[in-house]
Amino acid sequence: MTDRSTSYQPALDGLRAVAVLLVLVFHAGFTWMPAGYLGVSVFFTLSGFLITRLLLAEHDRTGGVSFGAFYGRRLRRLLPASLLCLVLVMVARGFGAFSRVEGLRSDIIGAALQIFNWVSLAGETSYGELFIGGVSPLEHFWSLSIEEQFYWVWPAVFVVLARRSRRRGWSVLGPVAALTAVFAAAAPLIAVVWGADAAYWATPARLAEILVGALLACWVGRGGVVPAGARHAALPALAVIVALSCVLPSGSGPAYQGALPLVAVVSGLLLWSLQVPGVVHSVLSARPLVGLGKISYGVYLYHWPIDTLLRERGWRLDTIGGFAVAFGLTLALTLVSYVALEQPIRRATWRPRLTMATAAAATACVALLTVTLPTAEPVIAVDQELLDAASIDSVDGSLAPLQPAPGTAAPGTTVPGTTVPGVTSTIDATSPTTSSTTPTTTMPTTLPLQLDLPPAPVRPVRILVVGDSTSLYVAEGLARWSIDHPAHARTGVRWTQGLTFLLEPEIVTFDTPGVLEESRRTVGELVPAAVAELRPDVVVLMVTVNDSSNRRWSTDEGVLTPYDARYRERLRAAYAGLADQLIAMGVPEVAWVLPATPYHLWLEPEMNEPDRYFVQHDVIREIVAAGGDRMSAVDFHGWLTASGLYRDNEWRPDGVHLTNESAADLAEQWLGPLLVTTALGG
Repeated sequence: MTDRSTSYQPALDGLRAVAVLLVLVFHAGFTWMPAGYLGVSVFFTLSGFLITRLLLAEHDRTGGVSFGAFYGRRLRRLLPASLLCLVLVMVARGFGAFSRVEGLRSDIIGAALQIFNWVSLAGETSYGELFIGGVSPLEHFWSLSIEEQFYWVWPAVFVVLARRSRRRGWSVLGPVAALTAVFAAAAPLIAVVWGADAAYWATPARLAEILVGALLACWVGRGGVVPAGARHAALPALAVIVALSCVLPSGSGPAYQGALPLVAVVSGLLLWSLQVPGVVHSVLSARPLVGLGKISYGVYLYHWPIDTLLRERGWRLDTIGGFAVAFGLTLALTLVSYVALEQPIRRATWRPRLTMATAAAATACVALLTVTLPTAEPVIAVDQELLDAASIDSVDGSLAPLQPAPGTAAPGTTVPGTTVPGVTSTIDATSPTTSSTTPTTTMPTTLPLQLDLPPAPVRPVRILVVGDSTSLYVAEGLARWSIDHPAHARTGVRWTQGLTFLLEPEIVTFDTPGVLEESRRTVGELVPAAVAELRPDVVVLMVTVNDSSNRRWSTDEGVLTPYDARYRERLRAAYAGLADQLIAMGVPEVAWVLPATPYHLWLEPEMNEPDRYFVQHDVIREIVAAGGDRMSAVDFHGWLTASGLYRDNEWRPDGVHLTNESAADLAEQWLGPLLVTTALGG
């Protein structure tokens, strides 16, 4: 056995640094690296290599493996920082952070017991978890759990393989290669049978990536010769990993189809090439990279809770400044943890039994502390009492025509109020302008920011809001405003989480179970029934997310984005059909809301692209322009931007939904008077 098989290699710590940087950039939300999660795959392969070469060296030296000593080392190395991270998350929750994260207790217990990936697979993603406020600060523990599960099982499996191989006069290389091949073949099978989530999160689907490293360790440890020319493979292998991180999609594609063992082969090639000196070997051995690599475990561990906390406070991390702040805070906490906690415990000479007893007691204490966590606030909270108080009464017979009260002038085409000259509703000061592939229709040049309430009409205006959860909050704001102005308006709502007006194709991104079925029921049954029963004067239509999600109409056509002309035309047809249906039912005014684009909707990074929402805006304007005087466009995005509230974290804490307070302010300042004036013919 060569010295190379067990000696310290600084370049491998440098590779750790590269891997963790890929993950950090990806998690920050930079759209130019949508697949930085491949850094985790590199970690898996590297871990398999390092752990197996230690086991192989001990087995060759002593004829066996001291399981107690091995597990004691692993526990002292990994558990202190892990438990500290969980405690800090609980402390932060006690001070009000992560208040909308559902299931945080089970997340903490799953992370503490090193089964977080299985907890994630067993649960269902809630609608709230699609948004920043509902994202768990412990999401990244899935990968740590897979590694730790491997650490618990692999020593015993390796010893069995090594002993049987020795008795038969074989090299252990053969059995490890066979095992690697079995799990590599299992990964795509798991994707087909159990789906994309299992292909990404299930331990058996990811074991091949770790075993590729283990196989390389066995080959090197058994005297495999790495020629000097191997150094030439390092740069291409590293370039492939980085390139794939930049071109593969974030929420679909090969990673979710069981193809990550192929990435592990590239990672294994890189590790193999780093066994001999070369340019890449020298670069990765540079002190800054080696230093970051040595603390990469802590960096990975602490970065995601910090990222999540900053996003909750309205920070954008996909900017140089935001990323620098997040990275700086992560490094500071990591270094304190590394110096004050991890290294002293790692250097301790406790007996294995004491280590395991202490680890079990500490883990139990952390799990028990979860009972002190406050109950999560739902991302989507329905104030049914408020909605009932403001609801529209049913109409059995005739309804008096809506008109201004006697002695008052009918509203004109110009609504009194404060305007900002030169502010157009297409301008988003924080986003790029509309894509050239989606031409913009003619727009007004001024946007009222504060509207005066006209005199009360002869009867209250009957407003029916239809849409998704963003429209629910708008409706609740209008409901509160209606209660304060009972002579002016009454408000009803028909909503569904994730509602879409585009009812036919499969939703590829940002889908939740049952959304299409519930949307068809809402649009096809509940809304027509409400129109017939309530006879609204204005129907307000508002959908924010799913009508800008990627769709698949057919397998042959593949996935279409809103930038595709076919997608745009089908969206226009669906919107025109819905508007025509409402008008045919006698609705006097259909008000289409141009929703405010999300500003830190992280889980699907492509959903941060403002241009995809502007496609929906333009389609709405086209429908309104062709619809005559019974349709209007309500430019909520333009109003929020012109008001300077687009990125106001008090208005939209999760970057998507209004709060009860901000929705009430919206209705009072602008939307309530606008809808009443519109209904009266203004």
